[in-house]
Amino acid sequence: MNGAIEHRVAVIMCADVVGYSRLMGIDEEGTLAALRSVRRDLVDPEIGEYRGRIVRTAGDGLLVEFNSVVDAVRCAVVMQRAVAEHEAERPADRRIRFRVGINMGDVASDGDVIYGEGVAVASRLESLAEPDGINLSRAVRDQVRDRLPLAFEDIGEHEIANVARPVRVFRIVSGKPAAAPVAAPEKTPAASMRPAVAVLPFRNLGDDAEAEFFLDSVAEDLITELSRARWFSVVARNTSFSYKNRTVDSRQVARDLGVRYLVEGSLRQAGGRVRISCQLVEAETGQGLWAERFDGSLDDSFDLQDRIVEAVIGSVGPILRTAEIERARRKPEPSQNAYDLVLRASIPAFAETADDNDEAMRLLTRALALDPDYPSANALAAWCRQQRHLMAWPGAQDEDRETAKRLARIAIAEGGDVPLALVVAAAVRAALTRDHDLALAAVDRAVMIHGNSALVLSFDALTRCLCGAYETAIEHAEKALRLSPLEPLVYHASLALALASLLTGRAEEAHAHARKAIEGNQNFAFSYCVLALAAARLGRTEEAADAVHRLVRTAPRFRLGTLRKIRFADAARLQTELALLRAAQLPE
Repeated sequence: MNGAIEHRVAVIMCADVVGYSRLMGIDEEGTLAALRSVRRDLVDPEIGEYRGRIVRTAGDGLLVEFNSVVDAVRCAVVMQRAVAEHEAERPADRRIRFRVGINMGDVASDGDVIYGEGVAVASRLESLAEPDGINLSRAVRDQVRDRLPLAFEDIGEHEIANVARPVRVFRIVSGKPAAAPVAAPEKTPAASMRPAVAVLPFRNLGDDAEAEFFLDSVAEDLITELSRARWFSVVARNTSFSYKNRTVDSRQVARDLGVRYLVEGSLRQAGGRVRISCQLVEAETGQGLWAERFDGSLDDSFDLQDRIVEAVIGSVGPILRTAEIERARRKPEPSQNAYDLVLRASIPAFAETADDNDEAMRLLTRALALDPDYPSANALAAWCRQQRHLMAWPGAQDEDRETAKRLARIAIAEGGDVPLALVVAAAVRAALTRDHDLALAAVDRAVMIHGNSALVLSFDALTRCLCGAYETAIEHAEKALRLSPLEPLVYHASLALALASLLTGRAEEAHAHARKAIEGNQNFAFSYCVLALAAARLGRTEEAADAVHRLVRTAPRFRLGTLRKIRFADAARLQTELALLRAAQLPE
């Protein structure tokens, strides 16, 4: 504490376990284990998902601060539903059930702790709530009544100790349609359950103290870099390092830490050389998902450490995403939450066919009904709408362009700490608007957060090409290709390299990179377009005509007018490029 008292308005959620003393009297050990499980697997992940800060825990109680009223209420609704579904199979007299109260009001703080009237009101609201229920103050109800599809019941005014005036209390009515003219979304499934990863301390199979220090540094760097991804959780160093020098079973670690995946490693030493083995493991099954080994010398430990961290970050991200997509696919669709739906949509969203686009939009529409502000859902939906507009696929609508622009802006506004949402949305804004400053600001922030992600760098490079920042685009695209050859969407980096090379007078390089982009996704029409332009600039007229033929076969409605829909920063060059494509027989 620094001694200074800060006064501010905050959104406070209080939660308490119903009948905690009775449960402890029946089975103390079992109740504690059940509560730990519910907190670890359901409650704490949702609080993190909705950007809440746990201020205090006291046995069965929680005090949480939010920056947004909407986030707080959404978190409470999803949390309560998830806990109820989780506990449904337990005997009725043993179930963990919460009461929740949410208030918006004045609090005082002298550090991380908050107290004052705002907290007192939230605590009283919680005590008045029914089991599995959520009570709101009038201030909270007024803020969310037209923004969330919920129904409320006025349960009157209630006196609160040390508060001058009674507080009017509203409870959220479950199973009743909202009175507000907002279409109610589908029932929100269980909690998002973002995947959690633990980086365990690497094992030193020798007894060299320098090697021990090196391994600890590698593990710490991996924790730091993995944490930048933001779409999965990473266990803090102090927690994961509690397993140092212990022989552990992956299943037990999964249960202890609530993680799905483990990063493990070891070091062997022979003379002045070391060999570091590293692997990614699915914790519950013990199945290895990825493994690599690195040879080097501790005399050049910083270089070796950087190589290991780059390789692990470049490989683990795509593999984790693939594993999570498969997990989401296995869940029955009615039980899939917004996170699951976005994962499933991520493959068809970039498959670049009309049917895949329709399927992605179906999934993303459901995700946005569950969470309208979800940054990744908005970004992917913006990309799909953009592609439908540019490719003129069946079902394309006049409003697709404006809808794509709007969704991209929401993704950027809501996704300030979600790098992938920022860069995909930025690419859409750069392509469809003249607001290149917003697009560049979004990719700058994304790279600042997670500059070692091949996926982030790929869309960043594409955005910079559209905005005319060619040299930085080339630099970032080359880094993306170096970081992660395993990334399925890294062909966007190849396309960015091809386009930037073409527009900076390097036609031979553009030709090679365009061919590489086509290998990555043969349905992505723009790669054929750049290939045709590069061939034309090299004087290979027959190859240019063949590339145009393949372009039209892949995207039958692609025309010269398609390129005019894109807001290139270097618009003056467009007329020259259009003339080349016209000569290669691309229809008007």
